Parts: sequence; C-alpha cells; structure tokens
Amino acid sequence: MSEVVASDQRQGNIVCDLDGVIYRGSTPIEGAADALRQLESKGFTILFVTNNSIATVEATARKIAEISGYEASVDQILGSAEAAATILQSDKPDTMVVGGDGIVEALSARSIPMTEDPAAARAVVVGLDREFSYVKLDAAATAIRGGARFIATNTDVTFPGSGGIHPGAGAIVAAIEVASGVRPLVAGKPHSAIRALIRERIKPGPVWVVGDRPETDLAMARAERWHAALVLTGIATSEKDVPKGLEPDVIIDSIVNLPERIDPV
Repeated sequence: MSEVVASDQRQGNIVCDLDGVIYRGSTPIEGAADALRQLESKGFTILFVTNNSIATVEATARKIAEISGYEASVDQILGSAEAAATILQSDKPDTMVVGGDGIVEALSARSIPMTEDPAAARAVVVGLDREFSYVKLDAAATAIRGGARFIATNTDVTFPGSGGIHPGAGAIVAAIEVASGVRPLVAGKPHSAIRALIRERIKPGPVWVVGDRPETDLAMARAERWHAALVLTGIATSEKDVPKGLEPDVIIDSIVNLPERIDPV
C-alpha cells in the first residue's frame, strides 16, 4: 500500500465508479456524499466513470443526487455508452442497439443513425438490456454474421445492486458472441475508448481511480499508470479478490475512508 500523497499544489482527479462505490442499486453507501465533498475540499476534481450504459447522463446525475445526496452535474458523468459511440462517430454506420436509453442518447448526440433491421445494420452496439429476448439475440447475431461491426459497451458479467449481485451487460454480450461467432470490440473500462475520453476530461495533477471491480477499475488504472483505490463495498469484498498484477495503491472498506488516505499534489 502507498503512503498518503501530499503537496502544496493541491490539485488532483478522482475517477470514481458508481455501482458498488457510491451506491448499490437504490441503496446508498453510507457517508459517500460526505467523502466526495471532503475530497473536493482537498482539491480533487470528481469525475464519475461508469460501465453502466442503460441510463442517460441526466438520469445518472439525478440518481447520484437522489440516492447519495451528492449533487452531481452532467459534466461529471462519463459512461461506456459514450465510449462506444466515439468508436462509430467517424463513419456513422446504421447501428442496431441492444441496450437502453444511454446508448440511444450517445449515438443520437453524434448523429449516428439507428436501425432495427439486421440486413441494414452495419454495426451493433450491445449493453445491459433488461428487456433482452431471443428475438433480440437472433437479430443482433444475424446482423453481425452479415458483416456488422460488434461493439460492446462493456463486458462486466455482473453488477452489485440492492438485492445482491445481478447479471450484467457481459452476460448479454457473451450470448451474442456465441450466437454470432464474432468477438466484440469493447468500449468501456478498462479499454482504450473510454480511457481516451477520461484523458480529455481530467485536469492537471494525479489521477486516482476509485472502484470495486479489479478487472475493470484496477486494470484501467494500471493501463494508464494512474493511482488506484479499491473499495470493498461492491464486487470485491477482500484483498483475496485482487488478481496478481492488479494490486491497488490502497484498499479501503468504503469510499468514506478515502479522504484520510490520499491528498492531491
């Protein structure tokens, strides 16, 4: 574990996950909002980066405020849906969506046309879809076998919620991968598309990635040589859940403990 970082410059960035860090489903992580405000008072800029692609940016900001009590702005939110859209923004192919409003919003913002016709689709973007069905599986696999690009917002197989651990986008992506015989290009954490967007948003100073999932949050920090803090309120519940090579700088029971462990430089 690293020692507390300190300096008179007092600038830094917190790249903070949401599910399992700030809340679990509709249940807040106790003290999370106060911890975020303490970090800001110390000089950190907060950026929320989530692999959840279902919600729009506005809905995500509203959820943070309603559940945790921290008033997040839309400028503080960055998700895997936006990362997926950037992959397609240059050629703007007709795109089939298997997912929620977050993907539709991100594609629309970049004037990327959408279609439900497998024969017309030149790309398929897949995220968490609570109305996923055999019909959608068939359509997506057909489009991909016909040559459409296969973009996954993320491959998190589960996510923490109020009622425990639930199937994530990765479970849906896996079904389409098996049915189509094609592996997807992944946009979200820890992959390059979302890392590029984060680099555009962060300010001068050190970057601390705060998350609960080693294979996404810690792997992203490792790829960019950023600092990492693992909280034990989500997917990971002990140090034993950290694979070798992805060890974070600090492991804490909750984000509540983070302000006392780090300082901006």
